[in-house]
Amino acid sequence: MSFSRLLFWGRVYVAGLFFTSFALYAFLHLNRRQSPRASIVSVWQAARRTARAVVVKDPESTLSAESRREGATRTIDDVLDQGPVLSTQAVLFGMSFVPGRDGIEASYEGKSAYATPDDLLKLGAYELSIPFGEFKIKFGVDARAAQAHLARELGVSPEQLLARGRFRRLALSRRDLTPAQQIWDPTPTTLRSSVLAAGAYLAHAVRRDGTFRYEVDGATATDSPDYNIPRHAGAAWYLSQVAAYSHDRQLQAAARQSVRYLVEHQLADCGKNRCIADGPVADLGSSALALLALVELVESGIAPEFQSTVGELAAFLRSQQRRDGEFQHLYDRTEQHPIDVQFLYYSGEAAFALGRAQRVTADRRDLVAARDALHFQVEKPFWYIGWRYYWAAEHWTCHALDELWDRAPSQAALRYCLAWQDWVRNTAVFGREAAREYDFAATSGPFLPPQIIVSASRMEAAVATLSAARAARLPASEIEPLEAGIRGTLAFMMRFQFVPGPAHLMPDPEAMYGGFPTSETDLRVRIDTPQHAGTGLLAYLKLLSASAKQERPN
Repeated sequence: MSFSRLLFWGRVYVAGLFFTSFALYAFLHLNRRQSPRASIVSVWQAARRTARAVVVKDPESTLSAESRREGATRTIDDVLDQGPVLSTQAVLFGMSFVPGRDGIEASYEGKSAYATPDDLLKLGAYELSIPFGEFKIKFGVDARAAQAHLARELGVSPEQLLARGRFRRLALSRRDLTPAQQIWDPTPTTLRSSVLAAGAYLAHAVRRDGTFRYEVDGATATDSPDYNIPRHAGAAWYLSQVAAYSHDRQLQAAARQSVRYLVEHQLADCGKNRCIADGPVADLGSSALALLALVELVESGIAPEFQSTVGELAAFLRSQQRRDGEFQHLYDRTEQHPIDVQFLYYSGEAAFALGRAQRVTADRRDLVAARDALHFQVEKPFWYIGWRYYWAAEHWTCHALDELWDRAPSQAALRYCLAWQDWVRNTAVFGREAAREYDFAATSGPFLPPQIIVSASRMEAAVATLSAARAARLPASEIEPLEAGIRGTLAFMMRFQFVPGPAHLMPDPEAMYGGFPTSETDLRVRIDTPQHAGTGLLAYLKLLSASAKQERPN
């Protein structure tokens, strides 16, 4: 094919793509800025919808008697616009809606039924996963669950509804009937409130034996049967941080209890050293995160009896380090030798933990090991794209940067973390028409609300980077964009923290208080989400306090 013909068909392709995109936009776009056409009024009691009415005016007085019953909550969803769905076929149907913002209207023989975001959330209809090999991808709404719900509301079978019914997409806006209970501006007051609430959630989740309620579904009050020792250790670390910060006895008791579980039930022999292990193969991350929690309790004076264990775990981490600074991430306890494989997070965790431990052990070997590990982490190999770790996930490296700055500053690590934060800001969510409150969040794709834990881990690394950047006395031109991104991400996360959150959908709202959910449309709280969010919140609160002290006149 000649170049001129190739150029011609290239132009045809671009023009066709443009007009197809414009046609889809015109077909699917809904106007979310106009006055409501109608309102869907619902009453919820004991996490169940007990009444509903659809009205075109005066929704505030609709179902008022039902809303005054004890424990009842009334919600009003204004219908701003409506439009077609792509298809009733499962995947295309699910991709037709903005999760958490759009509702569904189903009509059948003159009758109509509605599914609001609350209905879909209670159905678990935002949790449909489509497996692709070892990966699972979510595409909007679970079509079968939503269609079955609407069929029940109409008193017909799903097959009848699909054959002779009609579906419409509704652009909804939730009306707030009570004053806002949370201000999403990260001030010292709001940050402290959020920090303590996250700590209270984890403290409430500690069982008598020292384990956590690992993952709790706020929509059903049910627990996941899964458990993960590294995440237990991470949650114990945040509990220890907030206990040391607040001096709250209940938080201190919960932190001590969660750490004691690790020491009494998970501390095991790894050759000549002691490590955290729950089987014949020990992983580096469990020992590193447990060490962080132990250091916090010892350094704060909450549990000085753990000081010897700090030295033991630090020695194990050092024994796993290679000559080039990298760590071997597994240890075979049966055959008594390290296994030289690497996974996400563990090297950064170990570098950070050894840097923290050296403040308690005063052992220079811990500092040298942490310094060498950080150097290895941030050194760019020749084949940069095929780097040893996925860049976006190594948030622990920036914790290590900040921890070591006063004893072993690394300009290379500072440049690494600053460059990463530039990338984080450039790939963040901005200006989503249906959900402006997602601004500064790390994206989870076009069909899902952002997952809070992704933003939280990147944000805590940003705070650590900000701390090191200030200590390095970088110019304001570099620091101000970094801090603006932190404040925006903090505001995003605080907006969705359960203080109390959508309590009308929760069978046990008290147990969920202070937790950070997976996302706006997934009310499950896994212990590492409040850990990562709380760590960043607390670190930024401490930075603000330190700045205020410096600015205060003598």
